[in-house]
Amino acid sequence: MSIAPPPAARRRLHLRRISCEGFLREDGLFEIEGLLIDTKPTRLRLVNKEVPPEEPIHQMRVRVTMDGERRIVDASAYSEHNPYPDCMEVEAGYRRLVGMRIEPGFTREVKRMFRGTQGCSHMTELLPLMASVAFQMLWADSDFTTVDPQGSAERSSPLGGCHALRLDGHIVKTYFPAQSKEPTP
Repeated sequence: MSIAPPPAARRRLHLRRISCEGFLREDGLFEIEGLLIDTKPTRLRLVNKEVPPEEPIHQMRVRVTMDGERRIVDASAYSEHNPYPDCMEVEAGYRRLVGMRIEPGFTREVKRMFRGTQGCSHMTELLPLMASVAFQMLWADSDFTTVDPQGSAERSSPLGGCHALRLDGHIVKTYFPAQSKEPTP
């Protein structure tokens, strides 16, 4: 286990908390909820209001519902706290996620769809993290028997998907020898 060295003397200027939770719904669909909250330890003066210390400047929530193939069947976005009333005008635009599949290229596509004035940078920032949660949720029950070293969207196992689970690595060789692949010279 690595232990981080102690930090230098410092004073907090900003805190961003991000959480993503995955759920299995009673109807068999999967739901992922992402939450981003920004606060500052001091009062923040915006052009239209003041935000007290430790109160949310941003508190944005995105919820996506997907099927077992990672196809988004519902999506919604909410600005529970925002710096400007206009922030809420982009919420409905996140319905454009419906029909998309969480697969390689998803992050690039959502950044293209919601870039600049087409979306909220904070809500859009949640989507790649939520996509990662989608894979974590579905891989929890993986049988670890199928491998796609090319990283295909069809991959049903995390094997070959990260450094620790590389096909020529110790973990795969030790615990999943049938899927192990010796490095090519």
